[in-house]
Amino acid sequence: MNRTAMNPRATALAALGLALVTTAAAHPLATAQPQSPAAPKAAATPVALINGDASLPAFTGTDASKVSVTGWSVGSTNGAGTTDGVWRYGPEASGHPDGKVGVMLRGSGADTYGFKQRLRGVRPGAKVTVTWDDSPGVAKECRPRDVELGQMYSVQGSGGPARVELTEPDPDKETNTLGAGVWRTKRTYTFTADEYDPLLTFASTMSASKTNSSQCGAMIADIKATEIAPALDKTVRSNEMPESVAYKGNDKRPVSEAVTECVKNASQCVFAPEDAYSFPYYEPARQNGESYVNCTRSTLNRTRPLKFSARTISDLPPAAGLPPAPGGEPTAMTAQYAGGTGSTPAWFPTTERTVNEVIKPAEVSWFETQGGRQRTEGWFLSNPTPTDPNQDWRLHTVIDHPAPGVSDRVFQRTGPMSAAEEARCRANRPTADTPNDAASPAAGADRD
Repeated sequence: MNRTAMNPRATALAALGLALVTTAAAHPLATAQPQSPAAPKAAATPVALINGDASLPAFTGTDASKVSVTGWSVGSTNGAGTTDGVWRYGPEASGHPDGKVGVMLRGSGADTYGFKQRLRGVRPGAKVTVTWDDSPGVAKECRPRDVELGQMYSVQGSGGPARVELTEPDPDKETNTLGAGVWRTKRTYTFTADEYDPLLTFASTMSASKTNSSQCGAMIADIKATEIAPALDKTVRSNEMPESVAYKGNDKRPVSEAVTECVKNASQCVFAPEDAYSFPYYEPARQNGESYVNCTRSTLNRTRPLKFSARTISDLPPAAGLPPAPGGEPTAMTAQYAGGTGSTPAWFPTTERTVNEVIKPAEVSWFETQGGRQRTEGWFLSNPTPTDPNQDWRLHTVIDHPAPGVSDRVFQRTGPMSAAEEARCRANRPTADTPNDAASPAAGADRD
């Protein structure tokens, strides 16, 4: 496959000569030079929180609903988690001024009773702000002494510290009677995510004696989140790309398990590229072949063969087929990647070219190449999206491969010979000694 286009030009660089033999694509690309990351976006955008109002599955009446809350896990992140983990109170019972469903955090400890959800689509470095409302518990099981001074709970996002909150007190709570709620609205917590799909956790921190055997805890409602996404950083080298990660619902799972899921068939998953973090660029220049020293007194004009190859960089297991094994058949994930990106890369291309090389007397010439590459970041997602969010597979990966639409660049560089190269040229031109009277000056000259 021909991935270059000839367009010679020359430019002076200090003492070196530089000739660009191959042109690049017309659109601007990232270069090999380090550059500072751009400033973060100023505008916050909503995070796709699932069932943030905790209204699903739907329920009615004033009795507490004890079924698992759609999209959330309690205690463990594997599935819905702890059975009967949180209690929900509907508009008729929560006392919320806007008629919101209240979620009561029961027993203490995030590992056993924490109310958890991964914030889908949020990436490391994002500044996330969570908002919610809170109130002391309204359950009939809440005793006056449990809520008269307010109730404590914690909120934490992956990468941020746990923050402990204290609700308003409820001095009017009566025994064995549904409370009225004392709601504070628009509580906020901000953290910087340190992983993809960071985990958000709410948990009661009340002592056992203040929860009436895990039957009374603080309430939260109307949970929302926004983020300021980090800027694209093009200075990250190909050997420093983030590792692939996989999730099933709220649970972090081995990447190999997600690959096993997606390779079942071509429609099992879809690939959704993150366009804001995917880009073409040129790899750092590398010398191709040997340097050529012109020891003659004439300008040399010669043809020279060049051969260079490229490879794909990915940390996915071989079963994913990204990149495919040499000579191997494409996998279902190969097709999913092609469908999501709209391109089929040459995963391990080799290019051979013949270039014209011009070398002036007493100069050295060599060639450097820069491969055109594409870095694509994105998610392999369950297809179709499961009705139960806890069954939703998500695999994040970054793949760096030769760019189908970006020409490689070939440079001829020239420069003066070094002292060692000059000595080598002299050593390669020996002269015979005068055979007789070599040490004596010439005695005369022959003239007509």
